[in-house]
Amino acid sequence: MINLRLFETDLQKAVHIYLSDPSKVFSTKDGEPIQILSPGKLNANEGPDFLEIAMLIRGKIIIGDAEFHKNSLDWNAHNHSADKRYSNVILHIVLEQNNHTELPFNTLILKEEDLLVILNDLANQKDAPQDLFSLEELQNYALIRLLRKATDAQRAVNTYGLQGALEYLSQEFINKYQSRRRRPVYENNDLQAIVDAIGNSLVYTFLEDLSQSRTISIPDKMMLLIKTKIATEGSALRREIILNCVLPLALTIANEDHRVNLLVWFWSTPALNKYGKLSRKFNNIPQNYLWQQQGMLECMNDNYKNTSIISEAINQYSIGNLLNFLQIGVKES
Repeated sequence: MINLRLFETDLQKAVHIYLSDPSKVFSTKDGEPIQILSPGKLNANEGPDFLEIAMLIRGKIIIGDAEFHKNSLDWNAHNHSADKRYSNVILHIVLEQNNHTELPFNTLILKEEDLLVILNDLANQKDAPQDLFSLEELQNYALIRLLRKATDAQRAVNTYGLQGALEYLSQEFINKYQSRRRRPVYENNDLQAIVDAIGNSLVYTFLEDLSQSRTISIPDKMMLLIKTKIATEGSALRREIILNCVLPLALTIANEDHRVNLLVWFWSTPALNKYGKLSRKFNNIPQNYLWQQQGMLECMNDNYKNTSIISEAINQYSIGNLLNFLQIGVKES
């Protein structure tokens, strides 16, 4: 039995933190694997508890709202189905599943003891220094950055085809890389050699395999791409090309299974090293994973305007119109 003495508002905060591990794979009530790519925004007003949560299920990223209850019966008890504010709910998060009525969205059942651990940690961290942004907000920024780059990649594929898109995106990246003030010293000819070679490299073979839905191991292939030189570049530059050019392209052409594994790779791959400029800006936030660094970079790109709300970013960057694996809100029947 769940502890009814626990305040639901405290549990909501614990749920928000618990879901803030995008590499974690949960299982819905019906046994479907699901990843929470962004826990959304805690809602202090009337309506769903979490606004614009992003989840990965069946190879599709779905962005909508989520509601938390101790008991699943509370959905009907609170008459949420008749409340328009809850019309965009895509996930019901509960501690106890005791409602046998089928609801038109997925249900995620969490363990109370996992949330109690988080509540205990929060109680011990009241006096800890707070950074400008939280890990939960960085998840939003990391997802926005990935979707923004995938949208650019889809436009390039539509215009130039797959090989041309890879060369175009690589050239765009190298142009920006050359303009950086602080970067490893490369001769311009060496940088251009990467663009010239990439269309006939192992990178393009990988993308071709994805486009043909061939059976491949995404973790093994991504590791091989990171280790294999395109031209004469170093490992750090090659990883940047994989993140900024290859991964966004791969997401646009992958089938559902490959896309799931690509996103698992992105959210679970450790960072190669720490960047000084990120440590100075976000001194209380770790750089343990690639997604954390990508979130920080996007946050800096946003100039702290706090557009980590995904719907605002979708409008600002025209994300979503081209991506067939992105669903905004509840799909109309």
